[in-house]
Amino acid sequence: MNIILKLTLLLTALLFAATAPAQRTQDNWYLEQTWDFSGLAATNGGLSVPYGVAVGPDERIYVADTGHDLIQVYLKDGTYSFSITNTFGDGETIISPNGITCDKAGNLYVTDYSQNCVFRFDANGNYLNKIGGVSGSLPGELSGVYDVAIASNGQVYILEKNNRRVSIFQQDGTFVNSWGSYGTLDGLLNTPTSIAISPDDTVYISQCPTASTGLDLKFFTLEGEFQKLISFKRTQDVKNGTWYYGPVSVRVDDSGIIHVIQAELFGWGMAPNPSDPKDKRWRHYTLYPDGTTIQSYANYFVDIGIEHNTNMEETHHGVGPDGSMYICGRYDGIVQVYRRISREQRHPDHNAIPMPTVTATQQRQDSSFVDIDYKVTDADDTHVETGLLIFTNTSSTADLEYCIPNPTLVENTSTNLGTNIPANTTHRLTWNPGADWSTSLGDYRVGIMAKDSRQNLLDIHYLELPAANGMPALKISRSPLTENDFMQVWWWLLATNAPGISLSTNQIVGTTGTYSGQLLCDDGTSTDEGRAYIYEKMNIREATTEELDWAKQANMPSGSAPNQWTPGRTVASRPKKVNEWGFDTGDWDTNTCKWVVPLD
Repeated sequence: MNIILKLTLLLTALLFAATAPAQRTQDNWYLEQTWDFSGLAATNGGLSVPYGVAVGPDERIYVADTGHDLIQVYLKDGTYSFSITNTFGDGETIISPNGITCDKAGNLYVTDYSQNCVFRFDANGNYLNKIGGVSGSLPGELSGVYDVAIASNGQVYILEKNNRRVSIFQQDGTFVNSWGSYGTLDGLLNTPTSIAISPDDTVYISQCPTASTGLDLKFFTLEGEFQKLISFKRTQDVKNGTWYYGPVSVRVDDSGIIHVIQAELFGWGMAPNPSDPKDKRWRHYTLYPDGTTIQSYANYFVDIGIEHNTNMEETHHGVGPDGSMYICGRYDGIVQVYRRISREQRHPDHNAIPMPTVTATQQRQDSSFVDIDYKVTDADDTHVETGLLIFTNTSSTADLEYCIPNPTLVENTSTNLGTNIPANTTHRLTWNPGADWSTSLGDYRVGIMAKDSRQNLLDIHYLELPAANGMPALKISRSPLTENDFMQVWWWLLATNAPGISLSTNQIVGTTGTYSGQLLCDDGTSTDEGRAYIYEKMNIREATTEELDWAKQANMPSGSAPNQWTPGRTVASRPKKVNEWGFDTGDWDTNTCKWVVPLD
């Protein structure tokens, strides 16, 4: 029989959900926790007038408190650990702790505004030495020590507010150099308030805005050569007509992302209203290393979803290696933790996704055989697993009714399909349509699917919820699995000729064990038994109604509407809405969309 075939669509990549393109990190930082240390004794981790915040490489949190004249140290989860108190060394005391930072070794640097010096401690609070301490404007003298940053070579960069300059010291206190001077031109310093140094040794200095200007962020080399100026417009509070001015705080994470906070107690020239949270506000900016803005948001905007728990004044912040922010209010005794949340990111960038491509299909002359050439491109895997599907008598939409899940391959080409297939190499499959398709004329499509050893049937991005409100700690998927996700799993199982299921017309039926004879998928819709079948293979279960309610609730009181807002960017409509934990609270149809919980 000589079958004449017509190719109407060539599928270059029919992939299940786990092989969707890797996504960039989420463009938002979500309020995860609020630590209220107000009213506590200093010996129990209490905060009186906190100012600087630093995050060590071990993720310990250090907060400089000018009310108690000490440094409070907390673990990553907010548990109080210990205090660095007076007296230390040879009778040294902290009088006005201000800006603080950590180096890569975990050593802590604390500026003292009143004593014009920087105290240096190890990660466990043991005193190491003092840098500076002589007041004045001569080389090596300091005045108005406001902040400190550490370069990659270990040198200590001290920002002097009064001298409008940066003084550089070795860690042992030896003076090296200074640069900067007063002025309003781009390369000069007017009202410097904070300093940070990026992993590539770019020096960032923020300047406090005035009544007529916005926030300035200036870029310098380590030697003080001016590079660029990023100016932010004065930001008006659209709710009450007041403006943001300062003070400001700048920090940078290990990926080079710049974090800037602009804050003020109340509007310019206006008396504060302590009972109104709008009088205690701040605005946060994140920027790429070149100064391009990623996003900005203010704490009071209801549509951002952060208003209900950000009643903090004159905020400053520290940033962890992973980009998590720890923001404290100077007169509130509160530290808020904002985690950098990733969307449904399938794999880290270094885990390249296998990308299958059908490079050619050709029916042989005077033969019914069809030669199919394909290649799977994978940047970091030498071998992958592949599967093949043929769709007949259909246009662009895959349909179970027209699917040939196990095409007959001849001329020993079946060895070019399955497990341990070399990547980045072209392989040939020769299909005998006459064995699978009883027609002499028709359209067909070819679909090649591929995955590497790291992939599961679906890669699910989970979040972890703390135990609270009578609910235990919970790990749950950020966004739900939709019918399309389940269908992609069925396509993969069919393409790889997985045992335990069979396809009849437009239905997938179980063939072994407890699923024998059970309908698993009917015309593209998974049944309850079908989802259970997939869950069993993935070692997961559906989240309960109580677990879903807990995840949606976040920090809102029980019984109230979920606190949610629209993220700046979505992928395949996910997430629709998010709360502080990054949970997808969007209006999904819970009859068809399912959140899942891992069993292990």
